[in-house]
Amino acid sequence: MSYSSTPQLSYLPTLVIDANGAAAKQLADQLSRSGFPADIAINRSAAEAARLRRYYGSIVFVGDLSRPADLQSIVELRKKSQRTWIIAISSTMPPEARNEIVRREADALLIAPFSMKDLISRLFAFSLRSRPL
Repeated sequence: MSYSSTPQLSYLPTLVIDANGAAAKQLADQLSRSGFPADIAINRSAAEAARLRRYYGSIVFVGDLSRPADLQSIVELRKKSQRTWIIAISSTMPPEARNEIVRREADALLIAPFSMKDLISRLFAFSLRSRPL
């Protein structure tokens, strides 16, 4: 019996939600190439439909969190996805709101432009943790 020095991990799928619809496919493709299977949702209703069909280990929300509608989307995701890790990505966000969104709604926040390595390392770290029931 031989053992590999690097264990093979099987990741739960990630749901990429892009409020503007521009970056979802590219981001999902990059995540999939990195070993994180990813589905795409281009709006809140598509995200809800995807969540009803499949369990996601993490959700990556790409939007403008200075807009109330995008911020409300994060709030709704947290209400409906208590056991799912949420990473919010925003290009604009008032500095005073950053701590609030991470403290109350999202598990991590990345400000665009961001490093793909940073996103993947966060997803990897979350995959090693379990959510409380």
